[in-house]
Amino acid sequence: MSGLSGEDLTCREVVEVITNYLEGAMVGPDRARFEHHLEECTGCTAVLAQFRATIEATGLLTESAVTADQREAMREVFRRWHEGAAPAGPGPQI
Repeated sequence: MSGLSGEDLTCREVVEVITNYLEGAMVGPDRARFEHHLEECTGCTAVLAQFRATIEATGLLTESAVTADQREAMREVFRRWHEGAAPAGPGPQI
């Protein structure tokens, strides 16, 4: 994992490379360090579970399954994000 320092990974480093882990692009000592961090950190383990759940859910999602209200809610979240405002209501916790 280029750019990662030291023996122990920080939570920030784990989140930055989590997609590499999920895609199987992380091997050898880097993968071992990543998995060791997960053994010790329930927060990062929860983030990994959120990533996996999102990947699974989006793989099942079709355009016809999204209602007009849901589509508008997603647009509103994007608009707020684009304008630099915090999203309204509960959202993903990372």
